[in-house]
Amino acid sequence: MLDSPGAERAADETFNLATTLQIVAVVAGLVLLVWLLSDIVLLIFMAVLVAVILRGSSGWAARHAHVPEGVMLALVCLLTAAAALGFCYYIGPKLASESQDLYKQMHGQIDHLRANYGDTAWGKAIFQDSSPAAAVQNHVVVYARSVATSTIGSLASAFILLVTALYFAIAPGLYVRGLVMLFPLPWRPRAHHVLQRIGSTLRWWSLGQLIDMIVVGVLTGVGLAILGVPLALALGVLAGLFTFVPYFGAIAAALPAMLVGLTISWQTALWVLAIFLICHSIEGYLVSPLVQHRTVHLPPALSILSMTILGAIFGPLGVILGTPVAAAAMVAVREAYVGGVLRDPQVLEETR
Repeated sequence: MLDSPGAERAADETFNLATTLQIVAVVAGLVLLVWLLSDIVLLIFMAVLVAVILRGSSGWAARHAHVPEGVMLALVCLLTAAAALGFCYYIGPKLASESQDLYKQMHGQIDHLRANYGDTAWGKAIFQDSSPAAAVQNHVVVYARSVATSTIGSLASAFILLVTALYFAIAPGLYVRGLVMLFPLPWRPRAHHVLQRIGSTLRWWSLGQLIDMIVVGVLTGVGLAILGVPLALALGVLAGLFTFVPYFGAIAAALPAMLVGLTISWQTALWVLAIFLICHSIEGYLVSPLVQHRTVHLPPALSILSMTILGAIFGPLGVILGTPVAAAAMVAVREAYVGGVLRDPQVLEETR
């Protein structure tokens, strides 16, 4: 006796409901695991991000140089280490000296503004919780220690991060296959595809951010040097590093530069603001579209919300990693749920 169409639809709906409940249970378990092991999970994610950068750059170079990818990976790691050591040796002392001067000038400018405008209505609103320079310095030191603790944890954590990233970069297929095996047999092809898409997205996002950081850092440093602003090197490096965090990073880097500009004149501070606006406009409208065209498009509101939510949960490291985590999550939702569960024809067509 043949089943009726109504019975077949009911069976399909029951299967879809069971599959959805299984996915919800898996996601809920993963969320609970991330919550309990937040520091370790973020450390692993950072290692994956570094491994993706190393593997992606070495793979691209190996294809163009026609050499084994393992050899190119070793060469890329050696060149990266040599570049870091060279930067620390040749530019590090000057950068450290300018950073100390920047720290002193910022506090001097804050004290100057407090003395001149502390009695005004807006001055009281800004400086009412401010304390003398010594106390401010203590607060900054405590905050810097908390940031360092939350982002790195310790030298041991940094060593674990680098070693783990190297192992991930040397044999990514081994870890991908191990992760895929945790899924039921019918889900494994889709899980493997989702992990590949996440890796590709993170690789292009990281490349785009690296290029953005270099462009903003160089343009800002050159612009401030032409303008005659002191400590242009330190401010340029700071602007480049803070570009890793979208939106918030630009604001955080512009504030100390404007304070240094105020030591010359308020017109100089406005020119400093103009330089930052021009540099980030070039980065946002020219550089990013060229280098990040293969990544998932993150709406600005989603980027800000992801950084805010992860920052509230995980602290400063959550803000730093908010955007790449959101990008990976969007790919996972699109490929696993929209394509795998809802069977969206457009997503399935792109998968083929």
